[in-house]
Amino acid sequence: MADPRKFAETVQAILPGPVHLIELTGQLDVDATGPFDDRLKSLVAGGAKKFVLDFTHLKYVGSLGLRSLIGLANAVKGEGTVCVCGLSKDVKQVFEVTRVNMVLKVYGSRADALDAARSV
Repeated sequence: MADPRKFAETVQAILPGPVHLIELTGQLDVDATGPFDDRLKSLVAGGAKKFVLDFTHLKYVGSLGLRSLIGLANAVKGEGTVCVCGLSKDVKQVFEVTRVNMVLKVYGSRADALDAARSV
């Protein structure tokens, strides 16, 4: 059985769009943020502009993880979008307290987030 604290990500391009769907699992903590941030920068450098981040299986996001998410939003601002969905109660609370929900578009379902990203 996989360690639920270990961070993992799965990236797939959803067409048409393309929208890059990133499923996050575990904890986006100080150890996971560096590689995750590098992955995001690589995707943007490769031309990705539309992102849906599915947090359904994400248990924790730390301040550095939030910084990566805001950095992604800034990198695609005006040309693309970052939509998030599947926030747990705890992650949603972090988004609200830090006001990240004012920067990133939060949706109740993956389908809604994908539709929103496609429409940009």
